[in-house]
Amino acid sequence: MKILYPFAKRFIAGEDRQTALKNIKSLYDQGFLCTVDVLGESIHTEEQAAAAKREYLALLKAIETFQRPVDISAKVSALGMNIRYDLCKQNVEELMAAVGHHTVRFDMEGSDLTERTMKLGLELQKTYKNLGVVLQAYLYRTADDIQSVIQQGISTRLCKGAYKEPEAIAYQSMDEIRENFYTQACRLLKEGNLPAIATHDEILIVRLVEFIEKERIAHDSFYFELLYGMRRDLQQTLLDKGYQVRIYVPYGKAWLPYTLRRLAERKENVIFVVKNLVLETLGLGKLFKS
Repeated sequence: MKILYPFAKRFIAGEDRQTALKNIKSLYDQGFLCTVDVLGESIHTEEQAAAAKREYLALLKAIETFQRPVDISAKVSALGMNIRYDLCKQNVEELMAAVGHHTVRFDMEGSDLTERTMKLGLELQKTYKNLGVVLQAYLYRTADDIQSVIQQGISTRLCKGAYKEPEAIAYQSMDEIRENFYTQACRLLKEGNLPAIATHDEILIVRLVEFIEKERIAHDSFYFELLYGMRRDLQQTLLDKGYQVRIYVPYGKAWLPYTLRRLAERKENVIFVVKNLVLETLGLGKLFKS
């Protein structure tokens, strides 16, 4: 399947840490910040969880000299959550001991892990202030979770959500997801602790920019976050307008399952990629032209 790599590498910073770090440094030189995601598949043994932990620790060691903060996106499934809660907790605590001035942020996975991820995040953040979480706007429960993270002062990234979830627990229409995203993003912008607004949706971004300027929200109190290689024109425009822009940078040998899974999980993901590639090729949409 190497034939797919020329396509995938636009969205993957490299198959190894060294290659990824070169691309990350380039982004920092351009004025961006980064969230780094170590790609990996589901693990089933404590040894696999230990291997994932070692890669996260090696990454933290490699960015010790970075003066500007880096977000490390950690998957609790990779650190052993599906084996044993206490195993995952112990592994995370080892990461937090090495985090320095950077941040470890629990990536949000499928809904089967949401409750345990939030429980661990709320528990550990009382001790480790550089621990953050991700919330997904398409889940009904997110409004309550937003209240929890605001009350505890947990740094939060808000995204729409990329997994296929049933109607019993998640909004299904994009209009509903978009509206809930806007509502929860406004709450985080007003009351949250350094939230990241993770979307390429230009309609949402325009509405949120209007809200930010109307409410006079300081530009250094939040981030816009976009995917590596996706809508680079929009990334640069937001940066040029004086906003903090963080790029979500995945790397690792598991690029193929990552790419295929993201495309296969929901038809909306395929539409998302194609639409944004076209928009970047044609230039920014009319909505966000200055």
